[in-house]
Amino acid sequence: MKQLSNSLDETSTQIVSSVPRILQDAAGLQLEGAMLQQKLVTLEQQVQGVEEQTGHSIQSLQRIDQLKSSLENAASALREADKWVALATSLEEVLESGVPTQKDKLAELAEQVTAMTASLEVLSDSPDYEVKRVQLETLYNRLEAAITPPFVDALTQMDAERTRAYVRVFVGMSRSASACRCWRRAAGARLALGWRHELRPLADSAPQQVEWLTSVLRSETPLAELLQLYTDLLQTLEPSPTKIATATFKLCQSPDEGLAVLMDIRTDIDEFINCIRNVIDAPRPNKEELRPAALRELGRAAYAPLRELMPKYTDIQTTLFLARLVGDDQILKQDDLLEYSRTMLLVAERSEGLLHAAYNRGRNIAGPAVYPFYSPAVEAFASGFLNLITSHMRHIESSFLSSVNAGERAGVLSDTFPASLVLESAVAQFLSVLAERQRVEEADGGEYPARRTIL
Repeated sequence: MKQLSNSLDETSTQIVSSVPRILQDAAGLQLEGAMLQQKLVTLEQQVQGVEEQTGHSIQSLQRIDQLKSSLENAASALREADKWVALATSLEEVLESGVPTQKDKLAELAEQVTAMTASLEVLSDSPDYEVKRVQLETLYNRLEAAITPPFVDALTQMDAERTRAYVRVFVGMSRSASACRCWRRAAGARLALGWRHELRPLADSAPQQVEWLTSVLRSETPLAELLQLYTDLLQTLEPSPTKIATATFKLCQSPDEGLAVLMDIRTDIDEFINCIRNVIDAPRPNKEELRPAALRELGRAAYAPLRELMPKYTDIQTTLFLARLVGDDQILKQDDLLEYSRTMLLVAERSEGLLHAAYNRGRNIAGPAVYPFYSPAVEAFASGFLNLITSHMRHIESSFLSSVNAGERAGVLSDTFPASLVLESAVAQFLSVLAERQRVEEADGGEYPARRTIL
């Protein structure tokens, strides 16, 4: 027990004696912490100073880089200006001495104009850019005028190598559209030489034309160029397709022969259009989308002869209808009123087949667009039939009055009564036929609205 007490006393004494030393150590640590904090503040200030100095240095470097870029741009502009002067002078000399026709010389010329076009783009910010642009445009106009005749000659002869050499010059001048115009001029002239009063043969070379446009002229819109070629060609052929069709039609000796000529014209046009359509629909990579207006223009040019002659179709069909009535009228010329009425009923019944055949024939000529030209003929036919009805009705009325005046049987017992009933049936039958035909034909015309724009 005594030993335990001594041990506790000794431990307590040690603890009490060590407390001041711990407090002293804690105070030392606190002092060191304050000094470390001061050093951190100083270090932060130094870092901020370095950052400020670095920022100024970066700004200085940026200004130096901008100045360097400006100097380089100025030097490049000066070099381009010198290059421009040299190229312009060289091109002027070429124009003065005569544009070469050799393939290697044309290749050099193509490189030269390509360089001039690129040089002008580099000088777009120069103060005299507009002056240089006008100068270049003038030089290119002179160059285009000089190379167009030999270029057209190469196109006419279908010399692919020579044509490619000239095309590169046009492309270098950024005038591919002018090259395509020259192609249309040459191709149109070549096709016009083969003009034999039929449209179908003109379209035989359409696939070859597209191939040339794609591989030789490097056109991005070969189908559009093809449509423009044939549209221009059809409008400039001499003699024109319309004149030929009109002259051929005038030689017809009968209405049936006239209808046959119209049908031949329609067949020729359809075959021509189908050839062009086959080329357009042929599968090819990166197929272009054609403007509907371009298709309509070609359609109007192709169908122009038929459109011109459609009023003549009205005259022909009217003549055929009236001739049929006159032929039936020979049968109708008889004294028996009842038989006359029965014959008129037969004519009314047959009119369904007559109108059906006539409309189908007209539709083969002009499609549903025939209706505006066909309906006047039907109107004339109806008027002619109405005149026969009116005339016969007057005969019945006259006979009825004569029998009444003579004291014979009247009313339903009259001999004229059956003839009147049959005549009424004939009128009803004819009106029914007209109504049905109008319904069928108008419905048929509504199925093909696009065709109407052609005629």
